[in-house]
Amino acid sequence: MMSENKISRFLGLLNLETKKRNATWEVISPTAVSSLDAEQDLSGKVYFTTYKNKILRLYKYSQPFQVDEFEFVKRTYFKLEFIDEQNLNVWTFPPIYRELEDLYSTVQVATSGIDNYFDDVLSDDV
Repeated sequence: MMSENKISRFLGLLNLETKKRNATWEVISPTAVSSLDAEQDLSGKVYFTTYKNKILRLYKYSQPFQVDEFEFVKRTYFKLEFIDEQNLNVWTFPPIYRELEDLYSTVQVATSGIDNYFDDVLSDDV
């Protein structure tokens, strides 16, 4: 079994490599992801990257969570998966890591071009 420390270190490295633009992500907006369960709803964009010869897919989804006998609320989760060439799940990172949310945020910024926009706007100010 893989140690939590290894997983956490990898997620931190991937986040840093994304910030440095050494890991580049593509935005794909499918209506469904095959590895989601029936009660899980995709929310937002789906991102893909090939990093060190492995394909990774990152996305955000929501799922009902029961808070009372007849009351459910939707909670948001993040999922990072190794996938094969047919976009089928090979292995999923455990969903408990805060690093997944951080990585999703970093990827959103990297793919949106907002960082370059701020650089352009703020350089006019100087």
